Amino acid sequence: MIAIVDNAIPYIKGVLEPYADVIYAPGEDFSSAIKKAKQDEKCLFIRTRTKCSKALLEGQNIRFIASATIGKDHIDEDYCRANSICVANAPGCNSSAVMQYFLTAISQTGILPENRKERDKLTVGIIGAGNVGEKVAQLCLKLGFNVLRNDPPKQKQGIPLDYYSLEVVLENSDIITMHTPLDISTRGLAGKKFFSKIKTGAHLVNASRGGVIDDEALIKSKKLGLFICDVWNNEPKISRIMLERASLATPHIAGYSVEGKQNATDAVVRAFADYANINALKDFTCRSKDERHHLDINKNLKSQLQQFFPIAEIDSALRAHPEDFEKLRKEYIYRHEFDY
Repeated sequence: MIAIVDNAIPYIKGVLEPYADVIYAPGEDFSSAIKKAKQDEKCLFIRTRTKCSKALLEGQNIRFIASATIGKDHIDEDYCRANSICVANAPGCNSSAVMQYFLTAISQTGILPENRKERDKLTVGIIGAGNVGEKVAQLCLKLGFNVLRNDPPKQKQGIPLDYYSLEVVLENSDIITMHTPLDISTRGLAGKKFFSKIKTGAHLVNASRGGVIDDEALIKSKKLGLFICDVWNNEPKISRIMLERASLATPHIAGYSVEGKQNATDAVVRAFADYANINALKDFTCRSKDERHHLDINKNLKSQLQQFFPIAEIDSALRAHPEDFEKLRKEYIYRHEFDY
């Protein structure tokens, strides 16, 4: 068995070697590694930079794909099902990290009031209340915001929480934050109609997938307030116009926490253990000692968050060299999460 592993997945080196021949390769160049490998059964350990399409997979004896990410939109699941390729990912692995990105970003851009009485007057609209969105909702409620959730699949399932139509959320939210997966129903979701419905001056945060935003519609919007962006269409070749429009811009690192990365590696190794029936790895964890920060929500939030996550430095680096998007992402030093 051959395991081809994205060399940017942390905490995994040495783990698979007792059970497979391991090849480490750049995520954007898996094709070369796959073709050079022997015709043995192959297992891929990837991130979003590896697009697992028919062109990459066909005729290569690939039987298992594990993505150390919350999403799977970079994998052709229809092709995998039709060809008996097992697919796994790491849902929720970095949900706390993305939630904390949201809070830090609205704090550093001045959207987050320090006075709780001021937060009582504001509504946060959450588009996609899954693993990430629900954590954002709970944090916002704890801080005193009003919260409106939009999540059609969960609403249909009858989950006992209040969900609202997209139109209601857009018309009544002061801060809108996107946490949907990217699929046929969400691609371009934030388009012309979306921006025509938002409350004048409402702020938008996107830390889900770049494809949920229609760039042209956002740029033309006269109603949108501040725009915070971590994910972009056509990464890593991002739009300079969108970069200029963003009040805060980062190179797809919202989920890049130590704990989030450890969770992702744990998930893909355990999925491989189940697939290959390797008992020794079924409870695998790379968790080291807990070094989380503690956020005191009764003290100055901005100063604490700035210390935990100096997000303005990342914004400055991206604006100075947007052509280095991928380099900035790869060289980003994972931060520790906080509890509260």
